[in-house]
Parts: sequence; structure tokens; C-alpha cells
Amino acid sequence: MPIKNCLFIVLLIVSCQSVVKPSKQVLYDQDIATDTNHLNGFKAIEVFQEVADRSVWVSPERQCVQYLITDSTAYAGQRSMQLKWNKITGGCQWIGLGFGWNNWMAKDFSDIYTTASIQMAVKSCSGTFKNLPVAFAFEDYAGTQNYYGFQASMAPNGFSDSAWTIIKIPLLKFNLGDGKFELENVKQFMIQLEAEGGIYLDDIRIVKN
Repeated sequence: MPIKNCLFIVLLIVSCQSVVKPSKQVLYDQDIATDTNHLNGFKAIEVFQEVADRSVWVSPERQCVQYLITDSTAYAGQRSMQLKWNKITGGCQWIGLGFGWNNWMAKDFSDIYTTASIQMAVKSCSGTFKNLPVAFAFEDYAGTQNYYGFQASMAPNGFSDSAWTIIKIPLLKFNLGDGKFELENVKQFMIQLEAEGGIYLDDIRIVKN
């Protein structure tokens, strides 16, 4: 075969290979993967899930309040917190618990306090009831505490030992924008316990309104 013809065949093979080489270009629009585990850039949304680590505390007066992490029931995951308290019989002036989530680092609520809520799952330890004798609070690192008490409208169907009830409170209810509370310097979420009660508590998180 003449050299000229051989050269033509080689060039033709190389050319075909370059034409049929698979392309990495997509043939349709693809959704860009997004991180949904945040609210407007705020990523410390998980306040309590399953584990009572060093960011969780409970009043030490065991004659007034007892708690444990149990796998007997859970709203999400495998475990929840069981709380039982009796403030009056135990003779305690103040009892409660707190969550300094995100390893006690300061949390910045500046961009979310008008559009987000604190949400939690609650279940009765025994029987049913309508009123939950607690007050909720946020504290900043300057020591300012803004409270909001439980309202029946948060749980219109009450609480039972057969199902979980979701409580959702807009951050605006805590009046965090009053000029005294340091929105960019949130320390912890607290629950003040009054009278007596027994509940399971699980999946506390910051969510969209």
C-alpha cells in the first residue's frame, strides 16, 4: 500500500476517535446540591437530639427533678430524655434544665429571629393532660434571660402517653429584639419547671416559622 494511503488511514482513525470520545457535558439541567441543614446561613439548628452531652444540664436537686436518657421511646432516632419533677413537695425554689448547644459557642440569631421558631417533641410519661407547667427561655452571654410561658394554644389537643405532641414557638415570642438581649451572642435555651409533671422530651431544634 502506498505510504500516502497509509498516512490517510491513520489520520482518519485518529479523527474518528476524537469524534466519538464520550463527552462529560450534561444533556439536561441538574439541580445544584444545596445544604439544607441551615436557616439563612444559621447552622446550629440542632439543640437536643438523643444525647445529654456536656452542653446539657439539669438542676441538681434530685428530690425535685430526675432525668435520664432512655431508649424506651423516641420521636426521632433511638432515644429521648425523660423528665419527672415535683417542685413543691421537694421544697425547691427553682428547677429547670438548659441546652448550651453547639458546644456552648455563641449563636447568632440576628438573621433568623424574625423568621424562625424553637420546636420540640413532648410526650406524657403517664396518662393525659392539657397544661404543661413550664416556661421557656433564651439566655445570652451577658446574662440576659427572655422568657415565654407555655400556652394551651401551643398544644390544642393536649399531651398523652400514646403519641408525641409538637410544640413550636416563634423566636419573636421571646422578644429577643428588645434591644437588651444580645441576638448575636446567644448562650443557651432553658426550660423552667413549675409545680409537677412527667414528660419525655426529644428533637429540640430551630426551624422555619
